[in-house]
Amino acid sequence: MKILFIGDATLSQGYSLSGVKGVPVSSKEEFLASLENALKMDDVGVILLDSDYSSMAPEIVSSLKIKRVLPIIMEVPGRKTSAEVDLKSMISRMMGVKV
Repeated sequence: MKILFIGDATLSQGYSLSGVKGVPVSSKEEFLASLENALKMDDVGVILLDSDYSSMAPEIVSSLKIKRVLPIIMEVPGRKTSAEVDLKSMISRMMGVKV
C-alpha cells in the first residue's frame, strides 16, 4: 500500500523527497478533485491531507474519515497551520480507544 499527500506544492515536493507521492493543489476545487481521484486508487492505503486545504471542506473530510476504512485519511499541518498536533488524541480518535 502506498501513502499519498495532497496539498501545498512546496510540501508536496518535500513529501516526494521522502518517498511519499505528492499531489500539489492550489485551490479548494483542485483539492476536492485530487481527493476524489485518490479515493479511486486501489493501491493507496493512507492519504495525508494538508490541513490548510482540508479545513476548506471540513464536512467532506470528516464524512470520509468516518465512512471509509481504507484508505486511512489523516490531516497533517500545512504551511499556514500551527504545527501543534496532539498526537495522543489523534491516535485515540483513529483507533477508537483511549491511549
